[in-house]
Amino acid sequence: MTKLRIVFAATLAVVLVLGASGCAPAKLDVDGVTAIIDTRTAESYASSHIVGAVNIEYATGNYLAMVASMGKLGKYYVYGTTEDEAGLAVQDMYSLGLKDITNLGSFEDAQHVLPLGVTK
Repeated sequence: MTKLRIVFAATLAVVLVLGASGCAPAKLDVDGVTAIIDTRTAESYASSHIVGAVNIEYATGNYLAMVASMGKLGKYYVYGTTEDEAGLAVQDMYSLGLKDITNLGSFEDAQHVLPLGVTK
């Protein structure tokens, strides 16, 4: 019975360790990305943002006009204050005919999946 418990505990430990290592998000490739779009306020962007990101604030009325001027064939990564805000921005981009768009979620989420630093 003791040997069975030891084997069970060891097997469980291996499964947990291997499972936890698979939870870390992979970094996205930024080669060929047309733009990384930060939809947060200008103030939030100025305080810190992903290196190389452009600020196109979603809450102002200019988001659609600014995004419409970007190429429809480009590849875009989008993040915002929240995952919902980024999701709305992505939906608007799809409505304009842009196709290759990735919702990175919040600013914090984007920091985990992009291999770029942040400005401070």
